Amino acid sequence: MSDPLSNPDNSRLEAVHAYPGLFARLVSEWAAPVPEDRAWLLYAANYLLRTGGVRWALDPLSLCQRLPTAPVVDPSPLAALDYVVLTHRHADHLDLNLLRRLRDLPLRWIVPEFLLDPLQSLGLPPEKLILPRRLEPLALGRLTLTPFDGLHWEPAPGYPDGQRGVPALGYLAEFKGKRWLFPGDTRTYDATRLPAFGRLDGLFAHLWLGRSGALLEAPPLLDAFGRFCLDLQPGRIVITHLDEWGRTAAEQWTRTHARMAVAWFHAHAPGIPVHIAGMGDSLTL
Repeated sequence: MSDPLSNPDNSRLEAVHAYPGLFARLVSEWAAPVPEDRAWLLYAANYLLRTGGVRWALDPLSLCQRLPTAPVVDPSPLAALDYVVLTHRHADHLDLNLLRRLRDLPLRWIVPEFLLDPLQSLGLPPEKLILPRRLEPLALGRLTLTPFDGLHWEPAPGYPDGQRGVPALGYLAEFKGKRWLFPGDTRTYDATRLPAFGRLDGLFAHLWLGRSGALLEAPPLLDAFGRFCLDLQPGRIVITHLDEWGRTAAEQWTRTHARMAVAWFHAHAPGIPVHIAGMGDSLTL
């Protein structure tokens, strides 16, 4: 797929054209009866996961939520889901249309309390809801999820309390002796404001290099992003949150920006494997 930084219109058209086949392939791979722990990207930072034999989705989203010209896909293959896990209310993470179509499946929903109001229209049965409590582990079969407050806030003079952002949860996923961190969308790159997780097997890092900075030759927060990731002590880093086509060009992070981050990590921590992952990609955990 072409890089949206160089040709955003063509990239959108390519994504729309390829989406039905891409969705069918990745859901088929995810639902296959194999034991491998793996993650698939439904969109920029929206995941299907199979870990410890548990099938779950983190902020599941369909492309038509962000590109209205994209076809509506049949979500019935997602019937294999055990859990849907949600983080925050932004439109590139909370797809109410897709969630409504999953409502009657025999799965459970892990929903932060601050999302209960936006989800009221879904009419989710209370017995299917799990309300995560910060730093209280959730035992979900052979998967344990520990929720924590995300850092989806940035300094913004003129905003209430001088901050711009929304409440969000991140999750530490532990399975089969492995520990992977999902801090979610992050705007304050200060790892000391997160719990001390200790050594991690891997980190899913949502790329964001500064407000309206995507068209700059040197995005302002590249160093801050890199140091934040390293401070979390990951054994591997997966860079996501790319090609979010619902954004303006000045706010859209692409594989070009991800390659800048990879170069930074190679210069500052050459021993840590770094991967770039976008919609339709998958990787072994």
